[in-house]
Amino acid sequence: MGRLLIENYIKQIKKEDIYNFGRQNDISLSNDEVDILYHYLQQNWQDLLYGNRDMVLKEMEKHFDNSKWVKMRNLFELYLGKYQGFL
Repeated sequence: MGRLLIENYIKQIKKEDIYNFGRQNDISLSNDEVDILYHYLQQNWQDLLYGNRDMVLKEMEKHFDNSKWVKMRNLFELYLGKYQGFL
């Protein structure tokens, strides 16, 4: 049931939500970067949460400069650790 809730939530996420989340966390994202994050989230959320996340993250990393990527990766690890018990 948890996966179904997460899937439904992810389907409702808009690109604007990604942009605003980045801004709230001091990460300035271009429209192209938002598009990339949106695509990976929609297509790979199961791998990011339950599967081979390292492969997906390595693929995503190619699209961002190092300082931005470090911030995003740290946020991902923070929230994954915080909510891992609920996944």
